[in-house]
Amino acid sequence: MKNKILKVTREEYKNIKSEIDLRETYLVEIDGGEIPNVSSFFEKVEELYNFHTLNGTWGKNWSAFDDLMTDLDWLDYDKHIIAIHSYDLLFSDEPEARKILMKYLKDSILPFWEEDVLSTVVDGKRKEFTVYLIK
Repeated sequence: MKNKILKVTREEYKNIKSEIDLRETYLVEIDGGEIPNVSSFFEKVEELYNFHTLNGTWGKNWSAFDDLMTDLDWLDYDKHIIAIHSYDLLFSDEPEARKILMKYLKDSILPFWEEDVLSTVVDGKRKEFTVYLIK
């Protein structure tokens, strides 16, 4: 298993999505055009990943995002897909945030679920993660 970030067209993603088995895959779709800044991103992620149902509140910062995305115990799925539509519009008010998100995905979240979970979590299991950046 190789967790990955892929750039695809709308048409390519449409074909990919038609093949996804939602019984075994947790699919998160984000419209980059609706996410102009980090605050709106954290609100959307909170909604899509049910962070608000956890005990207490989460910090709504990059470190807390990383912590929760490398946990996900409350979701009973071994496959995860994050599809970001209109990726070029994501964080239009804060373009540097796009780089920060990619850094967390590439350097922490995807590698954690690909390999690190086996050595850092008791009885840890790999999760397949694919991120689609859709134009």
